[in-house]
Amino acid sequence: MSQKQSKKSSTALVSDFCNYLQFNKGLSENTVKAYRSDVLEFFKFLGKDEINNVTLESFITSLSNKNQSENSKVRKISSINQYVQWFNSNSLEKQIIIDKISLKTGSYLPETLPVSDITKMIETYEATNFLDARNKVIIDFMYSTACRVSELTDVKISDVDFDDNFVKLQGKGSKQRIVPIGSELKINLFLYLKIRKELDTVESLLFLSRNKKKLDRTAVFRVIKKTALKAGINASIHPHTLRHSAATHMLEAGCDLRTLQEFLGHTSVSTTKIYTKLTKEFLVEIFKESHPRA
Repeated sequence: MSQKQSKKSSTALVSDFCNYLQFNKGLSENTVKAYRSDVLEFFKFLGKDEINNVTLESFITSLSNKNQSENSKVRKISSINQYVQWFNSNSLEKQIIIDKISLKTGSYLPETLPVSDITKMIETYEATNFLDARNKVIIDFMYSTACRVSELTDVKISDVDFDDNFVKLQGKGSKQRIVPIGSELKINLFLYLKIRKELDTVESLLFLSRNKKKLDRTAVFRVIKKTALKAGINASIHPHTLRHSAATHMLEAGCDLRTLQEFLGHTSVSTTKIYTKLTKEFLVEIFKESHPRA
């Protein structure tokens, strides 16, 4: 981690992380030592570079070049994932945006939330004022439509069709797609628009800042992060987490890959296939936790 990401030194951060593991999670001294060694090794590799998917992949490549065992690499990546989750849970100002990586598949696996946690986030707000109503709909909209942040901030009121229950989204490369509006999102949208009308603004965008301007991408991130904390969700969450969660939940419920591709606005189905790997990982985890002969 560079000094850009935190005023604390990497050594001090690792010490805080290890104290958390020992005193809050009750891990053994040997386990904590392993975490410390793994994360410090990664920081040494980083130098002044930022923690992101590219540097993590480079680190994995370097481990492979050293002929380290798969078990060793899995443990080190797990340590880094745990550190990132801890860091993001304790930092509102700066976040490390990184996807989970599966060494078995060699591809990144997005973090997801269970439906119960997303429901908690949506129900954190009551639609009694503009900001609360807006925040409630932002979370519901992102999960229900699986939209990207840029798509959310660009949606106009005229893009929403309440008669046929769909919304028009403009994705990457100015490609448009039609996404259904669920019954619960429709109710929340109605309540939000009723309050929004009182703002006395001619702005056509659906989601506005408190100053009646276009909503900034970083503002969406802050809404998601703060809402998760209010809901008592101790996980590394960013706006894309809601998109990943929606895609995973649909696939687990039986949605076919081609339909999911259209829903997400992926140009290639190969991009969508990452979610099949994610559901397999989920199945393996559940098997290990619940089967007597796992």
